[in-house]
Amino acid sequence: MVKLSVVMSTYNRAQILLETVNSVLNQSFADFEFIIIDDSSTDNTNELIKNINDNRIRLYKNIENRGCTFNYHTAQNLANGKYIVHIDDDDISLPDRFKIQYNYMEENKNVALSGTFIETFGENARPSWVFYTDSDLIDFSMNIYNPICHSSVIYRKSFMELNNINYNMNYICSQDYELYMKILENGGKITNIADTLVKYRMHSDRLTDNWQTQQIQINNAEKVKKRLLSRMFNLEEIEHIMELLKDFPFNNYNAESVLEAVDLIAQKNKYKDEIIQLFKEDVKSGKYKF
Repeated sequence: MVKLSVVMSTYNRAQILLETVNSVLNQSFADFEFIIIDDSSTDNTNELIKNINDNRIRLYKNIENRGCTFNYHTAQNLANGKYIVHIDDDDISLPDRFKIQYNYMEENKNVALSGTFIETFGENARPSWVFYTDSDLIDFSMNIYNPICHSSVIYRKSFMELNNINYNMNYICSQDYELYMKILENGGKITNIADTLVKYRMHSDRLTDNWQTQQIQINNAEKVKKRLLSRMFNLEEIEHIMELLKDFPFNNYNAESVLEAVDLIAQKNKYKDEIIQLFKEDVKSGKYKF
């Protein structure tokens, strides 16, 4: 068994793919396999990868385009590592990422999944939305938005197998958010490491920046929020909170409405006062204007 299984789905990224792949292969931590699923690319993506001489790479190519969620689900089943590391095909892992994340998971046996802080870059670069490390604060934040960068995560394969958790292939967007929700529902802890270990590229070709898929992403994210809120509220209460949060975190939100929703969640006494107060202070300061 290798220590890490690094997972990447790729489709027609030949122009920038090698930068991502090399950032994985040149890690200071070397004990990993690199599972790459080419989602039936029509450019020379497959040839570029085949020409790399590194036996850690396990390359698969779909006969037809299946979408990244299918590939994440498949890759998790193929993985031999103790931990699974995710990287998007347009992002960059900094040299010590795997070493730091592996050591963190070894030292924190109660953590099921952890992300890292990120640096955003590219033509559509916006501020990072990742700034919490505490598992309770992340659990609270999940009711309102997704505070984890998928391209930075590492997770414990044994926890996923024990609880029969994998990516939901009905989600073509927000599949990571739905995965985190299932981890929380099964008692898993989710954290972020306060080290910037991934450079996250923002550009017009990203699925989440495509106007055709943005509404799907919003709708799927709302499904996740409703299910998380159902841990504390009935259907009528959930609909009221969702109305208060309808513009969050997609810019130009109404801070007063968000704060009202936070107060309603706080009344359930599931979260510590200091967590609620910190989140409210961040809303008031405009931290969420991504």
